[in-house]
Amino acid sequence: MVFLAPILLSGLALASIPIIIHLLNRRRFLRIDWAPMRYLKLTIKTNRRRLRIEQLILLAVRTLAILVLFFAVARPVLSQSGVGAWLGGRSRTARVIVIDDSSSMGYLAQRRAGFDTAKDATIQLLKSIGAQDSVTLLTTSAPDAPLIREAHLDDPAKVLAEIAKLPLSDTASNWGQTLKAVDTYLSGAALPIREVVLVTDQRRSGWGGDVTEIANRWAGQYVKLKVIDVGSRDVQNVALSSFEQEDAIALPDEPVNLKAQVRNDGAPSLEGTQAALKLGDETRPLMLPNLPPGKTTDVSLTVNRQQPGQYPVFLKLPGDNFPQDDVRWMSLTVRQNLEMSLIDGELSAQPFESTTDFLATAFTVGHHPWRIQRSGDSDWSATAPSSTDVMVLANIASVSPERAATIEQLVHNGMGLMIFMGEQVDPQLYNQRLYREGQGLLPCRIDRPLDGPVTGMFVEQVAQSPIASMAKLAPEALTRIVAKRFMGVSMPQGKSQEVRTLARWNDQEGHPAIVEKRFGKGSVLLWTMTADKKWSDWPVDPTYVLAVRSAAMTIARGERQQDNLIATQPLVYQLPAGQAVIDARVAAPGDPAPHSIPAHADKAGTVLRYDHTIRAGIYTMSWKDAAGKEQSHQYSVNGDKAESDLEPIADDQLKHLLGNLQPPIIHYGAQAMLSGPGREIWRTLAMTLMGLLLVETLLAVWVGRER
Repeated sequence: MVFLAPILLSGLALASIPIIIHLLNRRRFLRIDWAPMRYLKLTIKTNRRRLRIEQLILLAVRTLAILVLFFAVARPVLSQSGVGAWLGGRSRTARVIVIDDSSSMGYLAQRRAGFDTAKDATIQLLKSIGAQDSVTLLTTSAPDAPLIREAHLDDPAKVLAEIAKLPLSDTASNWGQTLKAVDTYLSGAALPIREVVLVTDQRRSGWGGDVTEIANRWAGQYVKLKVIDVGSRDVQNVALSSFEQEDAIALPDEPVNLKAQVRNDGAPSLEGTQAALKLGDETRPLMLPNLPPGKTTDVSLTVNRQQPGQYPVFLKLPGDNFPQDDVRWMSLTVRQNLEMSLIDGELSAQPFESTTDFLATAFTVGHHPWRIQRSGDSDWSATAPSSTDVMVLANIASVSPERAATIEQLVHNGMGLMIFMGEQVDPQLYNQRLYREGQGLLPCRIDRPLDGPVTGMFVEQVAQSPIASMAKLAPEALTRIVAKRFMGVSMPQGKSQEVRTLARWNDQEGHPAIVEKRFGKGSVLLWTMTADKKWSDWPVDPTYVLAVRSAAMTIARGERQQDNLIATQPLVYQLPAGQAVIDARVAAPGDPAPHSIPAHADKAGTVLRYDHTIRAGIYTMSWKDAAGKEQSHQYSVNGDKAESDLEPIADDQLKHLLGNLQPPIIHYGAQAMLSGPGREIWRTLAMTLMGLLLVETLLAVWVGRER
């Protein structure tokens, strides 16, 4: 038994008052021999025993009434173990205990993680379970792989030791998925009574309407559910919400833009805070901007690697009560080169007479020129288009339906596409084969060429724009651009997340100059001017190089392998067809030895896959090729940013989601027993007190009557 207001138990000392009064009022008589008293003494002696018993009973009732009064106001809770269980008896029960090992369970309250409290609570639960009961124990990170399944704990010491060593994962809780897994275990349970116990920090993240159907079905099947809340109600936290690469690709000796997002959830204002950035073996400090409570800020940073390869990047904020979301990893892949395919509608042998000459110059400047492949319209039409990082169609008269379908598939799979207008462009065929009433590659309908001149260009302020670098230029730099002619277009009606105008001409109507459409995994940029000087003098301006290079870098195909993942997402590496794989394995963070993984063959080639990614950090997949040469590939795994939302879910909201089940919720702590929900008995004590007062009144009248 525990008390919710134990301080009031100090009033039990007042129970001594009736005893003190009784002792003080004891009468002391002076012995005087008087003849008539002999007859009175005989009468008193006869009734003395009965009088003493009546007074002691009255004293006991008064003392007990005071004891019951202060027990009631101290709000005792009777646990279902011990007396509660003894009164209720026991039946054989199939219990499923779910330990929430999601990332948020690492939040520290009084320097103790909620996950440690959850393990203590689970150990206490297992100790109270009878030897004839069956137990299934699982975690939210791996509900399909229980730690024990339908076991009878004749000797629980081994299981308790395993729970004590259980590590915290970096996964996000998903109670709908977890309860579905629990449902499969309950359906196979042989014992008559079925009970589910959820040990969690009761954060709102992870709870949704998908649990209601299961809960209602359990209520109809008389399944019992208990929720044990081991979490803190504190939500103060500074979170590193995201850490990502802004540029689609990274090239040697070229700056790579990274962006981190930091959120202050109610913690004290961040001022003069310093983070740590680690790239490979190099560590450098990073000053963070001041961040008031309740605000979010983006932190931009740049890294540079001179050699191609994979580099692990690590960003860490100063420690707080939730260290799990203070760290983010990234696997930065620096490629040897960027591949571009330029399809020229007017290819010429004379310098700067071809439509793509200025583009080729812009793409090949610098210490590490990009790999450019140029072809004329006729040659390109005669060969099947191959996959590349960026494809440019410059002043192409038309595209056949078959070729349009092929390009659509390439862009959908991640290739970038830039389309420049020109005199040879047939608007009708473009609209018919590439626009297709908004279903094709073109972001908008092409109308007809419009004559200028138009002086100046405005860059729209849109998020993650492929030409965002132009917005940083001085306005005077863009006013020098003169368009003698440009293609008029009709934008689709209504707002669309896939189609955005990135830049406009400085005319009365504000005609679009550059329009973007996101198409599957790739992007399409429509330039309403030509790529050469025939319609505009922009190609000879330095801003042209900046615009087309930054646009190509942004929309270029990203890495074919998905290297930066969220916990529970699988590591997948696709090898070319026919390439042999020997002794494939994965080194996971926190594991002393690598894990062997099988190789599977599919239509595209050999696939290596590893699914057990429940911890954040760098994973290294390695294997030997047919020649015995060691090969490897790195992946970064981070926790789900949803776990940084520490807002708790209220008891009534949780019960509403659980429908007809209406489980008891135990808020576990120093003043709460765990083996059952507990039952407050102050109402029972109040009724007892009223009964005692009634008995005291009747006894007082009876004892005080005339003899």
